[in-house]
Amino acid sequence: MLKNELIVCISSIDWDFLLQRHQIFMRKFALNGNKVIYIENINPSIELNLGLFLKIIKRLMRILVKHEYTKDDPNITIITPLIIPVKNKLADLINKKILIKLLARNIRSRGIKNPVIWTYLATSTAIKLIDDLKPKTLIYDCVFDAPIHPASPKDIVESENKLIKSADIVFTDNHYLYNKCININPKTHIINPGVDFNLFALTENIKNKELLFDVKKPIICFFGGIDEIRIDLGLIRYIARNKPNWSILLLGPVIKTNIEILKLPNIFFKGTVKHEELPLYLKETDVLILPYKIIPFSRSIFPAKIFECFATSKPIVATPLEELSLFKEIIKIAQTKEDFLKGIEDSLMLDDQKSKNARLKIARDNSWDTKFQEITKIMESI
Repeated sequence: MLKNELIVCISSIDWDFLLQRHQIFMRKFALNGNKVIYIENINPSIELNLGLFLKIIKRLMRILVKHEYTKDDPNITIITPLIIPVKNKLADLINKKILIKLLARNIRSRGIKNPVIWTYLATSTAIKLIDDLKPKTLIYDCVFDAPIHPASPKDIVESENKLIKSADIVFTDNHYLYNKCININPKTHIINPGVDFNLFALTENIKNKELLFDVKKPIICFFGGIDEIRIDLGLIRYIARNKPNWSILLLGPVIKTNIEILKLPNIFFKGTVKHEELPLYLKETDVLILPYKIIPFSRSIFPAKIFECFATSKPIVATPLEELSLFKEIIKIAQTKEDFLKGIEDSLMLDDQKSKNARLKIARDNSWDTKFQEITKIMESI
């Protein structure tokens, strides 16, 4: 197991809801005695909107008070760099010629030379920082199809290809991205998402805090970021309108999305839920849904929550994401909105113990501990 390494993780950070895989891996690295530095990053944006403006102000306040902080582990340090998050030529020039160099100097001043770098971002700004830090090992965690995401910068194809080629290891979480990356770099591996099995499965003896006292049964639940790029809001509305006696529960942040069409009496938004409390909500639900849009971008989606869903033992109904075909024997995959509705109806009436046990077994076999052992074995082999 890796120990006494200096690991720099370049990523966006959201500690409060669904823990992303790199966050979980970094925590495990830290617990094993490695020093981890997070470089908190704001992706360049074409437009300066209110949300981005507030993030800039928050970031400037942290920098002005020289605020660095850890999260649960003294081996993790989070640095908030001064980076202009607006995407234009002048901002790029200032970022790459001045601000990134200052950031790299800050990191090196801590006695960090030739670190292991784990990057979730493939932007040219991130690559400039990587080049300046001269990593001992470079790992690219490629978990979404950046070139076709509408929020990606225009130069993302060039910068991502450069990153894939130069990486010592490329990790992906699905077959589509694996096939894309391995054609560029043969040192590409699939590491699917994992689950904290004990957290999500062993809730029977936990006293319910009546978190859903205002939500009537049956409860149909989606948990995760609610955004119109990936999530089929029209499908959620269709379910709610056709089944007014069902409660549709949505857990998670609303991300740059107008949710007016979802303001119906039987749709309940509970907002962001702490990760450790999420299983308590899910315990009270009846069916979990994965209503992803089927668009070119969704080819690269392997829902990070899938094994968490399995660990609850609840029945699952999903739209036909390519990666979910791996589980077609134990979840219902619906091709149309009518099929989706029927899949929920059938799940409410026909779910049995054999199916529950099958879901639990898959979840148990895909713990985060197992995934961490896989990645460290690969890292130690190079």
